[in-house]
Amino acid sequence: MDEGRSHEMMVPLGETALRSGLVTSRIGHSLYLFHEVDSTNEEAANLAARGAPEGTVVIAEAQRRGRGRMGRRWASPKGLGIYLSVILRPPISPNRTPVLSLLGALGVAEAIERTAGLEAALKWPNDLIVGGRKVGGLLGELCAEASRLQHVILGIGINVNQDEADFEAELRQTATSLKIESGRLVDRAAVIRSVCESLDHWYDRFLSSGVAAILDGVRRRCLTLGREVVARSGDQELRGLAVDLDDEGALMIRDGRGSLHRLYAGDVTLTG
Repeated sequence: MDEGRSHEMMVPLGETALRSGLVTSRIGHSLYLFHEVDSTNEEAANLAARGAPEGTVVIAEAQRRGRGRMGRRWASPKGLGIYLSVILRPPISPNRTPVLSLLGALGVAEAIERTAGLEAALKWPNDLIVGGRKVGGLLGELCAEASRLQHVILGIGINVNQDEADFEAELRQTATSLKIESGRLVDRAAVIRSVCESLDHWYDRFLSSGVAAILDGVRRRCLTLGREVVARSGDQELRGLAVDLDDEGALMIRDGRGSLHRLYAGDVTLTG
């Protein structure tokens, strides 16, 4: 990456800018900003274990070992993207937590539209798609004792001001950034504030009214529904038509014999 270009692009995040005009009931009231960490999810989990309040947000300018779903690496170059984790403590059972990743994806998609003026879609369960390519993703990790949920860490990664050359060669056909799609630099602090506000709104809706409104919003944006897919979970593979989400956010897939399957976690590839 050209050093001159990268330094020109990087406007460091500051707590004053992140808090300026932020209006939420819980998300972002407690905020930690780091220059570099191994993983914001790890930092948030450590804070949660020490009793950090719900809504605590952890942000880093760079991650040394950022990760996505299925143990994949999440590239986290300094100053170009958003690497953020939120501590949530919903009064639900551990088996209901996957819907929080859908809630997060819905909130981030709205924030992208408001701040970058780009139409954002979702690919089940937690990919953010702009212009047909992946611009971000979410990683939900929980801590529970027996059947009691202690907390959920919702990790969010968004490619903001990367150029094509900033992506590794094998990702350039499938990854994009808000800058690439909008043709301009995007204010990362503004995106973070909008993400916090959207998450706050949808989390409040979830706590007060349940999952139905969340799933309606996800269905409207979900590219996966109505498509032929290959779904993989562990060593199992399923091919069929993605027909809907059930009332907990699981993907419902009808196979070639007409049988309906529910996928609660796994990798999904669109094939038609």
